[in-house]
Amino acid sequence: MKNENVNRVTKALNLNYPVIGAKFIYYKQEYDAFNVPALEKKLSVCGMSKQAFDGNIFKATSDKVSCIYGGYAIGAYQPSRDVLAARGMNACGLYNSTATSKEVLDGMKYLNQDLYGLLMGPLDQLPDADVVIMLGTAYQVMRVMQGYSYNFGNPKNLCSIGNQAMCSDLIAKPYTNNDLNVSFMCKGARLFTQCTDGELAIGLPIHMFDLLVDGIIMTLNPVLDKKQKEELLQRLDTPDELGVEIDASWTYSTRLKDYNKWLENIAIENEKDM
Repeated sequence: MKNENVNRVTKALNLNYPVIGAKFIYYKQEYDAFNVPALEKKLSVCGMSKQAFDGNIFKATSDKVSCIYGGYAIGAYQPSRDVLAARGMNACGLYNSTATSKEVLDGMKYLNQDLYGLLMGPLDQLPDADVVIMLGTAYQVMRVMQGYSYNFGNPKNLCSIGNQAMCSDLIAKPYTNNDLNVSFMCKGARLFTQCTDGELAIGLPIHMFDLLVDGIIMTLNPVLDKKQKEELLQRLDTPDELGVEIDASWTYSTRLKDYNKWLENIAIENEKDM
């Protein structure tokens, strides 16, 4: 099911990057059992995500996380009292006081876990991931949010400040909050993924992925215009590949007009009965 939905969402949104996943590893025996290449050099979590977006699946022990604050976010390293008091974060100059820094740090949702390692790769090779990450244009992220609201309503836990994107926004926060999060990305994430200035990212717990894709598919006809639907059909191997009929004759505005016309007719009938 995961592989099918990876294909559906990739074609529905015309994604330029593979959908990737991250899985926490807590024991050496578990780590050794994964028959995938082990990361040999140290990388930040942002750098690791680049490897996954390039189509590589790999495992990495916690000591391979080069960015110390990224390690705090995913639970690879345990933060000291000084770090938890946000004194170091205040020293970096991004915030105007220790109090502001502490509020920001608490919102980072650093995972309190003794992590042995991390498994990352394209989701179609990692269907039992803990967290799913999608990278795309602002329009594609808009479509993800429309798909989310179709089944889940309003997002409850959106939080991004342009810092610690991959490690916190896209892994720690979705996992801790058990909900989708949107990231504006950060300097490191943009540097390592080499994404464009207009691209954003989405992180969500794995159990939400299938329903999210369902929502994206179910809102294709209401949102896309005729030209967009024609382009979508050209990307498909078969017209029914997504599981719904792509109907160029209607959008949410045409359906709303039909509904308003129906209301007018009801009002007319009611006047006749009076």
